[in-house]
Amino acid sequence: MTDQDPVQVPAEIADAGRVRLAEWLTAEAPTPELGATPEELADWSAHQVEEFLLFVPPGYANLMFLVAEHGISSFAPSEQTLEEAMVAARSQP
Repeated sequence: MTDQDPVQVPAEIADAGRVRLAEWLTAEAPTPELGATPEELADWSAHQVEEFLLFVPPGYANLMFLVAEHGISSFAPSEQTLEEAMVAARSQP
């Protein structure tokens, strides 16, 4: 993982992150119906890793999401480490 292992976050912070992530997923979807709601993300685990909230879908997840004040990004852990994903997310405009 990283020098700082992920830690669980307070529910209100995780819930706010889920709202932002749902909005982002909906904006990125080809049609709004393929988007997401915060309620649909309720069972996704949220962990604090440095300045990011790391959201992990339940079950086998090959797509994880980093949510920060400076933006949201996704990565496939089979192709990129968490550290690499955080570096890439920080360099996004």
